[in-house]
Amino acid sequence: MKIKIILLLLLTYSFALDQNFEDFEQEYKNYQINDPLVNYNKAMTHFNMTLYTYGFRPILKAYDQVTPQFFRVGVKNFFDNLFSPMRFVGNVLQFKFENAGEEFKRFIANTIMGFGGLMDPASKMGLKKHPADLGTVLGHWGVGGGFHLVLPVLGPSNLRDTLTLPAIWYANPVSYIEPQWVSITISTYGFGNELSFKLDEIDEIYYNTPNLYPFLRDAYEQRRQELSK
Repeated sequence: MKIKIILLLLLTYSFALDQNFEDFEQEYKNYQINDPLVNYNKAMTHFNMTLYTYGFRPILKAYDQVTPQFFRVGVKNFFDNLFSPMRFVGNVLQFKFENAGEEFKRFIANTIMGFGGLMDPASKMGLKKHPADLGTVLGHWGVGGGFHLVLPVLGPSNLRDTLTLPAIWYANPVSYIEPQWVSITISTYGFGNELSFKLDEIDEIYYNTPNLYPFLRDAYEQRRQELSK
């Protein structure tokens, strides 16, 4: 989930750069974020940054150095393909049938021609991913995000998206692997492997962003709003 959040932040930042300043300023003025837990959220953001700096980052740097690139890419592709059916359902539930169709084609192409998802021929065929989950489905049909909430390890979220996490977990096929500790280990490894591709981007955001907490909060909320349209 964390890497999805980082990707969302990066995409949001790119989106902002494409707008002229006046449009962005007007949009920002019109956007109000419900943040009654601001002091807690700032403290948790600091905790997550410290955990990343002294925990995840050195481990993933070492993993990046000792693990062949083709292996990491294969693992990344496999987990991405595993989530494709969930993106398909999420788009269907929002009546975004064109996006759902493209997700379906991606899944079929990568599963059959990509050796069970280890390779990503769908991207080379021009088939794009269309992020969607239960939180964006609820948002699409008018359920507000509630107050902003920073979660330990996972980072920025809000009340609505946090409440959907158990459902998202049980929609993941890996969650049904027994015993439970094996399921958690596999999920954690997939999360870490994905994160290993984004260390430079995360470093840039964490260490070179003035007013880090408002940036992360606003980027997350605005991106989720965009995905829910």
